[in-house]
Amino acid sequence: MRDSQATLTETLRRLETLLQKTGRDHDDVVNVESLSYESGVPPEIVTALLRGEAVPEEDFGARIRSRITHLRETRRRPDGNRYSYNEIGEHFGSSGAAISAIVNSGGRSGPLAATQAGIESFFFGTPNGFLSAESVPALDAALQPVLRELERGDEDCRDALFGFDDVRGGALRRAQGLPEHSWKVLNATLKALLEQDELEDDR
Repeated sequence: MRDSQATLTETLRRLETLLQKTGRDHDDVVNVESLSYESGVPPEIVTALLRGEAVPEEDFGARIRSRITHLRETRRRPDGNRYSYNEIGEHFGSSGAAISAIVNSGGRSGPLAATQAGIESFFFGTPNGFLSAESVPALDAALQPVLRELERGDEDCRDALFGFDDVRGGALRRAQGLPEHSWKVLNATLKALLEQDELEDDR
């Protein structure tokens, strides 16, 4: 758990650094509801983890049951209704009664590995281990696409800035070594100049 927490802490640190570099708004990029949808972690737990707070972890069986319920609520049939337990079970040769028993069980145990994999594969795009992943690694996995998007934006910005072949290019390449607060100022200044140039072109 400590390793998972350290990984999430590093992900959040990189995320904040990239948000500052790219000038993106935190609330626009880090959407709690979207992260909850992707991870299966309740929104209030997502919010607490994003703040760096420690959260209580559900036992294994309860986590499995809540994730199955989450999938049925958030990944619905084209007509808007939830998939029945029978529809899910038929996908991998199980019965609706068996899945219902898992969800309605009061015990600590979860489904067999094959049953868990079958349920996950039914909901297309759900990664292996979705049902059983603890909150911290589940949230970290959901943050990775957000992080990659910001990294691509940062690379595009730097490619645009450092693509010159003349004196300006050399100056901007040297600017790569600036501290974060200085880079933020430079980035904002260049954005303002580019926006001003676009406005003049439109006149």
